[in-house]
Amino acid sequence: MKGLSTRWLVGLALGLFAFIVFFERGTLPTDKRRVEEALLLPRLEPRRVTNLEIQQGTNRLLSLERGTNVWFFRAPVRYPARSDSVDAFLARLAQTPRRARIVAVEVQRQTNGLAAYGLAPPARTVALVQDGERTTLHLGSRTAIGSQIYAQVLGQDGLYTLDADLLAAFPAGFDAWRDTTLLSPTRLAFDRLQVRPQTNGFEVARNPTTRVWQMTKPLATRANSVLLEHLMSDLDLLRVVRFVSDNPGAELESYGLLPPQRELVFSQGTNDLLGLQIGQSPSGDTNLVYARLTTFSNVVLVSRAPLAPWLDAFRDFFCDRRLMIFDPPDVDRIEAQADEAFAVQKLTNGTWQIVKPFTAPADTLFVADALAEMAGMEFVRYEREVATDFAGYGLAPPRRQYLLEHSVTNDTGVTNLVLARADFGNPADHLYYARRSLEDSVVLALDPIRLPRAAFQLRDRQIWNVSTNDVVAITVQDRNRTRKVVRTGPMQWALAEGVGGPPNPVSLEEAAYRLGHLQAERWVARGGEALLRFGFAEAGHQVTLELKPGLEPARLTVRFGRRSASGRAYAAVELVGQAGPVIFECPVSIYEFVLSDLSLGGPAGAAGP
Repeated sequence: MKGLSTRWLVGLALGLFAFIVFFERGTLPTDKRRVEEALLLPRLEPRRVTNLEIQQGTNRLLSLERGTNVWFFRAPVRYPARSDSVDAFLARLAQTPRRARIVAVEVQRQTNGLAAYGLAPPARTVALVQDGERTTLHLGSRTAIGSQIYAQVLGQDGLYTLDADLLAAFPAGFDAWRDTTLLSPTRLAFDRLQVRPQTNGFEVARNPTTRVWQMTKPLATRANSVLLEHLMSDLDLLRVVRFVSDNPGAELESYGLLPPQRELVFSQGTNDLLGLQIGQSPSGDTNLVYARLTTFSNVVLVSRAPLAPWLDAFRDFFCDRRLMIFDPPDVDRIEAQADEAFAVQKLTNGTWQIVKPFTAPADTLFVADALAEMAGMEFVRYEREVATDFAGYGLAPPRRQYLLEHSVTNDTGVTNLVLARADFGNPADHLYYARRSLEDSVVLALDPIRLPRAAFQLRDRQIWNVSTNDVVAITVQDRNRTRKVVRTGPMQWALAEGVGGPPNPVSLEEAAYRLGHLQAERWVARGGEALLRFGFAEAGHQVTLELKPGLEPARLTVRFGRRSASGRAYAAVELVGQAGPVIFECPVSIYEFVLSDLSLGGPAGAAGP
């Protein structure tokens, strides 16, 4: 008896468990079930809807189909739709509750049947397909109080009333839900762009990996990749201001589209993917232009500003105008031909050395500035896109040439590979003819006045570097007057001969220290013929350091001229490897001590430039 009771209780428990699993678990909570039962279309799930049709009175039927995460119109013409607007409409429809139900018997009592509710014919019809099943909704007239409308779901008995604010979710027309994006080139798999007509157009190709552009027609040259990518982004942001005509047979000539003012054709290999035709501006509004996509044929109005570069600029605007394209860290050698042939070489420790026409340390900052200047040089315009004779431009041979090389070590030794080259020829007004990397084009560029024309301009700014303890005397000469002071010990100076009273040992010690570490702020010129131009008089101001016996050289002399436009004094010294004096701008931190302790009333011309 006890075993029978036990088996009965176990069976009851299993039955209860099965009921929970198969019935209660699949049943919605009571509150949620009440909400869903009150909805007009309780089974509607917007994300699973694949087709949507909307008919509003006598307006054109709007038929839409869901693609891969996007909606597009199938009627009245095939065109991309604003997916956010379509999804918002479906979400609003899915949340629409029914307010009251009118049974079929009540409808039949009306003398004119459904027409009494504005449903024969309906004012609006919505048909949608979800999971292959079609659902059709008719919307009629407003109720007597006006805040609700009549609705009929085909296949269900009776009618319903809905809140009339559902009507605000309907599109005002075809254009209201049309995608206003004109085109999206950054999301288009293309590698070639043709800009037509060819009379002033061009063709560029893009490497899909590096995204570097190359102009292929009418000449082979580098394209301005940064500019083109920027313009592609601008096209991405371009929006339709107004849809003008959907008639493919419209009079395109009146829009400036037959032929178009400009046409951009995006291609993948030899296959044209998309064409954008740009026309003229409408009368009275130059801020807009007519445009047309060849894939849809309709005419639209868009803002002119993002399209202006394509319309107004000549093709050289889209070329890479840099005369030399290189990565500065890759440069190991600079070869130049200007006032002289010279070369500088990067050493293994990262410093630079002048190797031609003499050997001397180069200033790392001066070399870096020269490379930065080369990287920033651009031509102004083309003189001739394809030239066969360069001699008439002063480019064969060139008047000036700059060549950058990269050193590669292999089994055969060190090989210098050319990274970039720029040639400069004859002047043309305020510009110069130029040629880059042996291209067949002649361009016009500004005078590269900031580039070095001789090796001395890249020389290390440290002119000499001697310890104050190695200085035994300093002689100052100016206007046929002389003053000589000797150093008798640390911080001990005495007048040996010439004009002036006893020296101030403290300030003179500092003056000797700074002059012993003389450096150039900027190299300016060289040669004795340049001295007069920079204010160096025959018996002008000069200072000579006499060093301890056994040191070479035994004497170090610097001459001073007038002040430069920057306010610094010009100075001149003799340097190993240079014939004649080399002129430079003296740093203010050095010259102020020269004026205070190592001058005899100031240099000639010190009053101004």
